Amino acid sequence: MNADIPPLKVWIRREYLTKGEESGFEEGVAFAVQSMKGRALHFHVLLKSGAHFRHVPLHWLCHNAPVVTEERPLEALQLWDCFSYKPVVTVFDLLRDYQCEAILRDKTKYNATYYCTVDWLPDCDSQSGWLLHPDQNKCAHILLLENGQIGCLPTNRVLFKDGFYIGNVPDAATRNYKTVDVVFTAETCERWSVADKEETYY
Repeated sequence: MNADIPPLKVWIRREYLTKGEESGFEEGVAFAVQSMKGRALHFHVLLKSGAHFRHVPLHWLCHNAPVVTEERPLEALQLWDCFSYKPVVTVFDLLRDYQCEAILRDKTKYNATYYCTVDWLPDCDSQSGWLLHPDQNKCAHILLLENGQIGCLPTNRVLFKDGFYIGNVPDAATRNYKTVDVVFTAETCERWSVADKEETYY
């Protein structure tokens, strides 16, 4: 249920860590994610005090400074719960540190920076859930939002932008794109069959 992420410097309100008994912020490093099917994504955080906290939800975390200009709740920052107990974390080389626009649940938009992507493997062959349905399967891009929080959004809620290839005003919303909902397979007997030969190269 755990997967490493590139270490990320974070701050957490002490109210969360002490159940409201103390205030202020604690500095730490988020170094892994924790995925439990049907629950929000959680993080492992090593605090500067030496304490290791797990089960830390993303709305508790601030990045780059212990300041959030407009604090958003968990359900705004993450649209979908985890799909399985087997997360896979990837940092796509092309997208590393890419600037983007994050579209939260209520359609509020924030400038953001791509950090990494969480995807999921089926827990087992007999319990794949929605993972094998292309119209339901979603990954989660981890994004560092300009308001100081962290987002966890699917691909259709992220618009990437740059100074050359895309530009700084992405226009995907005007393109009438549709969800890819087809299962593709190369082994289809209608179009292809193995030749009945002994030769290995034919």
